[in-house]
Amino acid sequence: MSSFPYQDKPSPWSSHSRISAHLESLPAQSKILDVGTASGMLARRSGNMSLRFFGIEAVSEWAEIASPFYEKLWICSFDDAPDEALRGYDAVILGDVLEHMSAPEAALKKLVDLQPAGCTFIISVPNVANLWVRLHLLMGRFDYDDRGILDKTHLRFFTRKTVKALVNDAGLEILSVRVTPIPLELVSPFFTTAMGGFLHAAFARLTSLFPTLLGYQFIVEAKKP
Repeated sequence: MSSFPYQDKPSPWSSHSRISAHLESLPAQSKILDVGTASGMLARRSGNMSLRFFGIEAVSEWAEIASPFYEKLWICSFDDAPDEALRGYDAVILGDVLEHMSAPEAALKKLVDLQPAGCTFIISVPNVANLWVRLHLLMGRFDYDDRGILDKTHLRFFTRKTVKALVNDAGLEILSVRVTPIPLELVSPFFTTAMGGFLHAAFARLTSLFPTLLGYQFIVEAKKP
């Protein structure tokens, strides 16, 4: 897990905003497991005060920041989390988590087996088939970085096809697959200005037309039958 501070992605097209928006539509008193809370962005941004957030976070510094926003938070890795921490939720969020696991298939299957029928899963993973990565591969480069698609802590890489297969193989029914654009607001402060926001919106629309080529992340919503 990276020691760099985990950054919120505030744009309306980011995985953070889209996952948060979905959580707002859940019924009152829904019990939510946030696997890999980081600094607690999802619970912190929630406008639905009736939702019950539970979390798992391995980085103690992040867990300390997140803990006030969660009913209970286990400070441990997923592999060390007891079954009591993983069982019996209305929704499970795996936001930017599976790519950090050496065996995401086993982790997801375990989570699915521990949830009741009808549990919603929301999963986001980076798109390794993004144009930027493809161009670098053409030049013979596959350089890791501190953040982004080729974050040096990523152990697994996904395309739209492979993340759908992962979710299906875990026994979930896919309801939707959405795509996010590159978080340009984290690339340059210009994209937080009015003109930059307009260009960001245009790029988001273009990304939706070419999801496998331009997509930064895929967000899968699925349900346990």
